Amino acid sequence: MKSNIFTYSIIFILLFSCESENTLYHSFPDSSWTSQDDIKFDISTEDSTQVRTSNISIRHSTSYKYQNIIFFLHHSYKENIISTDTIELLLAEDNGKWTGKGKSNIKEFSTTILSPKIYQNGLHSFSLELAMRDNTSTELEKLNGISDISFYLTTENED
Repeated sequence: MKSNIFTYSIIFILLFSCESENTLYHSFPDSSWTSQDDIKFDISTEDSTQVRTSNISIRHSTSYKYQNIIFFLHHSYKENIISTDTIELLLAEDNGKWTGKGKSNIKEFSTTILSPKIYQNGLHSFSLELAMRDNTSTELEKLNGISDISFYLTTENED
């Protein structure tokens, strides 16, 4: 009986130790991300004392032909660009095994993409720009196999 209470307590702590703010989604028509797509996520923060972590989830098919995905993340606040980061996510291991979860031909890969930080109160815009290149071109026009991207900030609760 005591071990059940302990187990349920651990599960409760894990479930409620992080608080996710507005998870925003973008779906790609025909499961294709083109270089012209402007993917923008607007997130409002109200408490500038909280440390927040930026997270992303990518849903892709098993027919996605690359091991990784590379994009630029532009962060703007009050219409001023605060930062631009190059993000590379490994969606498959060297042996071809997908790192995301899912039992069908759709996999979902979720991860933290930026170091924890404090955001000023107000509206923050996060824009994703495709940065993939092919061996034969300087820009990849269309990236097939990507169906959805979600972006969200998490806040660790203080006890």
